[in-house]
Amino acid sequence: MKITSELVLAASLAMTTNLATAASSPNSNDDQMRALRKAVDDASTIYQAATNDADHKLQRTYYHLIETNLPQIFDLAQKKPASETAFEMFSWMVMKGAIERGPILTNRLQAVEQLAKYQATNSKVGPLCGFIGHDWVWRWRERPVVDFLQAVAKDNPDRANRGQAIFSLGSLNYCKAVNLAEFEQWGKVPFYAASIARFDTTDLAQWGDSKSAADEAKRQLEDVVANYADCRDLRPRGNNEQPLLKTEAEKELFELLHLSLGKVAPDIAAEGIDGKKFKLSDSRGKITVLSFWASWCGPCMRLVPVERALTERMKGKPFTMIGVNGDGILPDARRAVEHEKMTWPSFWNGKDGSHGPITSAWDVSDWPTVYVIDAGGIIRFKFEGYGDPTSNMLNGSVDELMKELKSRQK
Repeated sequence: MKITSELVLAASLAMTTNLATAASSPNSNDDQMRALRKAVDDASTIYQAATNDADHKLQRTYYHLIETNLPQIFDLAQKKPASETAFEMFSWMVMKGAIERGPILTNRLQAVEQLAKYQATNSKVGPLCGFIGHDWVWRWRERPVVDFLQAVAKDNPDRANRGQAIFSLGSLNYCKAVNLAEFEQWGKVPFYAASIARFDTTDLAQWGDSKSAADEAKRQLEDVVANYADCRDLRPRGNNEQPLLKTEAEKELFELLHLSLGKVAPDIAAEGIDGKKFKLSDSRGKITVLSFWASWCGPCMRLVPVERALTERMKGKPFTMIGVNGDGILPDARRAVEHEKMTWPSFWNGKDGSHGPITSAWDVSDWPTVYVIDAGGIIRFKFEGYGDPTSNMLNGSVDELMKELKSRQK
């Protein structure tokens, strides 16, 4: 279906009609909130289905509706903040992830504050706790988020909801530990602020240190494993799966204890795509880039030229590039290696492709995932995905570790 400006106009007229009807309704507050929310959701649906020629106009319409409707919904909801309709609206505002800055971010934080104050005991709060603990860019840096989860963990009568809140607190502290560790390690390096920082680093000092955050994350995740093992992870998922909280907490604990910055990289011993067996630990003594890639992964293949150039630049130096290939069909991997002139070795993850034993052990779900490991086998940097800063991130981290190695060898 081709989306046109006429359809956008029709949607706007329908919204106006709905609001006029709602204003005369006996239960006008609730009806107005639902009409305002429906207008945003309808605009979102139209925008997502748009053809390219209508994208920008529809995006502006969609964002405009968010900017105008969310504040109105908030004002109406806080008139009866303990009601079920208010819970529904505050939750929707929090989980409406189109804009993460400016006045809309303020509205969302205010909604979290209202939820912490009036809705911490709500029986339906579990999915929101799951979402808020994983999907917000600003996560642990906003006090209302932590206050809300702590209130649910303390006061909610439903054990599954309490478990979900504690799990989310553990996840946020793990995120906090990772980001603080990056800052502590690389904050002094010029390339960090331009290429690696996921947020403004100027206020990080007030958030403590990575070890304290990691210790708190460990305590909370172990609490989930010990006391909420049979509860389901209520995070909203497209596939409607609800794995056990114990399973998810154990994954994060393993990453925290073995795959985070400053930890010794777990060894890998497997066959390469050339059929020869080797180990990751064979590269000890060299700066090692471990890159999880697959021929079916577009971002992975866009990263290959960066990796190839880095490998060429590091010839004759204590450096090695090692891949972990996620192709379930071995000839596909071999063709990609030949076509892309990938001169470095790659482990093969087996016939299960992206779900093979190596990626399972390293809990890799995003492609590409890249680890930079120092000469002592210590994980010093990690990034996921591919984008404009990737080249600086990869080259910069390797260069800094090479400087460290040379300094120690003098």
